[in-house]
Amino acid sequence: MGERFSCAARAQEDRDQLLGTATPVRGYLLVEEPGPWGPGAVPASRLGETTTARLREVAAARGVKLLLVRRPDAAGRDPGGPRRLFLADCRRGRTRLRTRLSPLDALTAAVAEDGGWQDATGPLLLVCTHGRKDWCCAVRGRPVVTALAALDATAVWECSHLGGDRFAATALSLPGGAVHGHLAPGDASALLAAVRAGRVLPDRLRGRCGDAGVVQAAEGHARLLLGEDRLDAFTPLHAARLPEGPDGRVRWRVRFDVHGPLEVDLAEGRAPAHRLTCSAGTAQQARTWELLELRR
Repeated sequence: MGERFSCAARAQEDRDQLLGTATPVRGYLLVEEPGPWGPGAVPASRLGETTTARLREVAAARGVKLLLVRRPDAAGRDPGGPRRLFLADCRRGRTRLRTRLSPLDALTAAVAEDGGWQDATGPLLLVCTHGRKDWCCAVRGRPVVTALAALDATAVWECSHLGGDRFAATALSLPGGAVHGHLAPGDASALLAAVRAGRVLPDRLRGRCGDAGVVQAAEGHARLLLGEDRLDAFTPLHAARLPEGPDGRVRWRVRFDVHGPLEVDLAEGRAPAHRLTCSAGTAQQARTWELLELRR
């Protein structure tokens, strides 16, 4: 039998571009479920199909993405016990993290209520360990969770599918919405310190989930060139599609305020086709963003 295919290993070998790959979403609804989690982006679990469907409806009505979360030491937890809930707004200038505790039998009512939520102390670090969605996420994510939990057990949670399986281990910080990828246990200390200080790791950054991919990519390229790691250093002002270049590629211009005006020109392209997840049956081409020019 041949060696099992790993989308994350293949992405590292091919140097797949991290920049601009965070799933664009305005926020998250986090529902504690100690596990196990089944397949699917919103996994089957002991919550049952009816409850899960209702949670998805509530998340959609709020304009956020539903994730299941669990503590790293979730094994042995009472399956009928109360559940911790979080509601995160990741939009720039509106970031907020709220929480509440709910009995299991009142879960769907609790997530739908506007009252009863309290501001949460943060930040939180969510690491995707959803192995039934993609085995790379479990194999690479759990060692990172273990390393982070050894430093601060209250800050880290395992979570279901974040997107971008080939960038495992991948982590989301809340409420800021920064997504990092290709993390290893040795990155735990630097990542935790950065998140606590309102900073990012530019060479591991995929993007901020509240932004469109082109804005994420432009900001990421600028961070690498300028050496800027403060989370809120960039304020996006405008993104516009430009006329195609002589090579036929779509071009973009993104304007930021970074203690003054900054323009970033990008060319949108496609990487060579390969399997983007471990379970993919066909090869696909991922989007790429080439930096053309940066102007102060």
